[in-house]
Amino acid sequence: MLDLLAQPESRGNYNAWFGKVDQSEIDLTRMTVSEVRALQSRLLESGNGGSAIGRYQIIPSTFDRLIDRMGLTGEELFSRQLQDRMALRLANHAGMSSWMRGGISDHDFAHNLSRIWAGLPKDASNESFYQKDGVNKAHIDYGVVIATLGEIRGRSGS
Repeated sequence: MLDLLAQPESRGNYNAWFGKVDQSEIDLTRMTVSEVRALQSRLLESGNGGSAIGRYQIIPSTFDRLIDRMGLTGEELFSRQLQDRMALRLANHAGMSSWMRGGISDHDFAHNLSRIWAGLPKDASNESFYQKDGVNKAHIDYGVVIATLGEIRGRSGS
């Protein structure tokens, strides 16, 4: 699941930020959550065009909600493990547990995920849920998303 979410967002790079998917100059995983949030603010102030950050391209408002919901102090490292936990929290918010139990379809779950991650297509149109903003677009084929979700659920025995 985490690889599916990360591929269209950052190509799996835990140090990525908006417009710098291959960035490795700054190791975000060695920065605290508070330092990363400050960097996001600087990116916006510098006219970077966006401030989504990390392997899962978390935007500031979502980052702030995660900090609150996960009870983070800001002193935690924005480590690979924390980024993965944040992504799983968001995927659960999109209905992952229900989907794993068969409560929602692959298509509905894919649509829910696309509302969180702009790099995922919302449906077979292969357009991002946020396509109309002129900045975001899907970076993976919807058929690949559905096939991958089917494989994940199949491996889990659901």
